[in-house]
Amino acid sequence: MAVLALGTACASNVQPVVAGTPSPSLYQEAALSAEDLAGKVGCKPDMRTKAAELRQGVCKTSVGNYVITSFTTEQGKRDWLDYAQMYGGTYLVGRRWVVTASPAVLETLRKTLGGEVRGEDSGS
Repeated sequence: MAVLALGTACASNVQPVVAGTPSPSLYQEAALSAEDLAGKVGCKPDMRTKAAELRQGVCKTSVGNYVITSFTTEQGKRDWLDYAQMYGGTYLVGRRWVVTASPAVLETLRKTLGGEVRGEDSGS
C-alpha cells in the first residue's frame, strides 16, 4: 500500500514530505531590489551600480556599514558569490540578493531581512 501511495505521489508531481528536509522558505520569499532591501532596514542607499544584471548600493547606518546587491537571476547571484568568495568575507544571502558586511552587522540585518550568513567567518 505504501509503495502504491508513493508511486501515485510521484506520478502526480507531488513531492512526499521527508523528515529532516530543509525548509525552502529562503527561496519562497519574493525577490527584492537593493532599494527595497535597504528600505526594510531603514537605509536610503547610495546606489553605486545600476546595471541590467544587478543593482548595488552602500548603506551607512547606526547598525554599521554594508553593501546591498540585488540580482535579476539566481544564477547571476551564484556567479557573483563564487567570484567574491575567492577574496574572503562574510555574506548575508537571500533570494537574488547579497549583503556584504562584518559578521556582527550581518547577524543584526538577518533579523529583519532573513537569509543565511555564509563565508569564512560563518563556518560555511
